[in-house]
Amino acid sequence: MRSRVLQLEIVCACVALALTAITPPAAAQPVPAPPVITVEAAVATALERNPSIVTATKTVEAAQARVVQAKAASALAVSINASASVGNLAGGTPTGQDPRVSHTVNVGGSLLLYDGGIGAQQVVQAEAALQAAQFGLEATKQDVAVAAARGYFQALRAARVVEAREAALRSAQEQVRQAEALVRAGTAARADIFTAQAAAANAEVELIAARGQVELTQASLRNAMGVPLTQVFALAEPGDPQPVSITPEQAATEAATARAEVKRAAADVRSSEAALRIAQLRASLLVNVTAGAAVQVTPNPGQAGWSVGASASYPIADGGKAKASIDEAQANLAAAQSRAESTVQQVRLQAFQAALSVREFVARVAATRVALAAAEEAARAADGRYRAGVGTVLDVTIAQATLVQARVNSVQALYDLHQAIATLRHDLGQPVLGRQVGRMGPAA
Repeated sequence: MRSRVLQLEIVCACVALALTAITPPAAAQPVPAPPVITVEAAVATALERNPSIVTATKTVEAAQARVVQAKAASALAVSINASASVGNLAGGTPTGQDPRVSHTVNVGGSLLLYDGGIGAQQVVQAEAALQAAQFGLEATKQDVAVAAARGYFQALRAARVVEAREAALRSAQEQVRQAEALVRAGTAARADIFTAQAAAANAEVELIAARGQVELTQASLRNAMGVPLTQVFALAEPGDPQPVSITPEQAATEAATARAEVKRAAADVRSSEAALRIAQLRASLLVNVTAGAAVQVTPNPGQAGWSVGASASYPIADGGKAKASIDEAQANLAAAQSRAESTVQQVRLQAFQAALSVREFVARVAATRVALAAAEEAARAADGRYRAGVGTVLDVTIAQATLVQARVNSVQALYDLHQAIATLRHDLGQPVLGRQVGRMGPAA
């Protein structure tokens, strides 16, 4: 019996092996390509997810609430008031009578008729603070957008440098094979192989460094976008750069009026001016006029009353508090004015330098393209002479190194120009990209 069971198990195993042999293997699942994002999508994602924008937005909301509070001080206030009591006390003294129950419900209103202008200045101060917060939000968005754009172009530049370094390594390896072939043919010295191998080794080192730079720049880009550092994506080419046509002097002038930072500083000055006026009013004769009315609901429905009252006060001795408040407000105003002037100077300088940078990189892109074309021709000529036996491998190595550097310079100049244009648009207070942005989608 045991032998028959063993035979049956062997047969089943053989059938299973046969089925395995005739069953085609499952097709390997293709690895999905990483999503490709544009610079517009990178900027839009950063604007959507950056926490500093959330902070600035909440600051605006708080300032809006303060404006409502300031305006409410002079608005009609209506309230329902109710009270009830039980006991036998009169003015805190026992009456000896039976406990009594009393209650009242009335609807009352009050209105501030005049306060010497303090309320109006408080509204001015709150509205100026709101404007400062709104311009602060605008400036924050601009900073986030330009940081994402710069990160994008830096990552793209690093990727293109890797491509140039990979091409350089392939050329160097081909040069090693060529030197070996010429040595075998007896038309080159064996030292040529060592020279070519050294050049290939250097090209590999440069490639390793370039790949490391790709990782660093992509991590910086992800951080600027507010996405996980492990998220994988590819970068799309942004197209030809479109330089902003403006002179450095014109850029400085435009920035002094268009930048959100300048507008925010001006709003801070207006807020400080209102604060000074409030301090001065409080240190002088204060007159308040108020009106009030009430209608009883119970226990005497319809019973009504009203009043108009006025009060006046003037500080005679307050230990110097009023004067110190004015001094503080004056110092704050002077500081705000100084910050505003400094902000104007700073943004003018930034825009001036940014316009110069764009001009420089436009010229540099043109120059590097000419240098690249010349280096390609020189490399072809050096290689041809070496193959013909009238040149040296050192000439080829030098020409190839010059060509690689020309390629790297050309790549760097192009994407540096993209960055310079984005920076200039930021410094002019314009949209960083100057066109409609997209959206990247949820983080992985």
